[in-house]
Amino acid sequence: MDAPDPILDLARASVPFETSALFGSARPIEVELGAGKGRFALEWAAAHPGIGLVAVERARIYLEMAARRAARAGVGNVRFVHTTAEDLLFRCLTPSSTAAVHVYFPDPWPKKRHHKRRFFRAENVARLAEVLAPGGLLRIKTDHEGYGEVIAAALAAEPRLRPVALEAAFAELPATNFEVKYAREGRPVRRLAFERV
Repeated sequence: MDAPDPILDLARASVPFETSALFGSARPIEVELGAGKGRFALEWAAAHPGIGLVAVERARIYLEMAARRAARAGVGNVRFVHTTAEDLLFRCLTPSSTAAVHVYFPDPWPKKRHHKRRFFRAENVARLAEVLAPGGLLRIKTDHEGYGEVIAAALAAEPRLRPVALEAAFAELPATNFEVKYAREGRPVRRLAFERV
């Protein structure tokens, strides 16, 4: 039997997602928004074979690179989706369907005129809270101090989310490509972790 294609074609997929259709069996779904070249997704999925990881990436070249790596490594519980984070959240996921959401180094859009493009806006945070199952974790990392403050304020304003201890939330979490690069540069990284109440 052929291994499933790691790239999920939204034109052919049943939307909203059903875990058994995506992964062949019912299992907890986790989501990574902005998978890049797939370093985190592949390590996390390989270390947690009981989950189904849906990893979104807008850059097609990176998505295809990550999918090739998944196929070579035999990691069968990850699906890469070429779409936006908003499309995945609002169209593809149902309320309380997600065990965890990972958002690592989202684009800070540092220029003031571009702030409206930032992902962490009130409506997106509300939808994150909606798709997380009770007890589900939202983990975030950013190297941009100003955006980190904005994210923290947006999450604190959402009554369905509460902060959790960082050490426990980020224990044994693999690094992303950006994180490896920033560690070499000595750049500080801010971590935030919130739980769906």
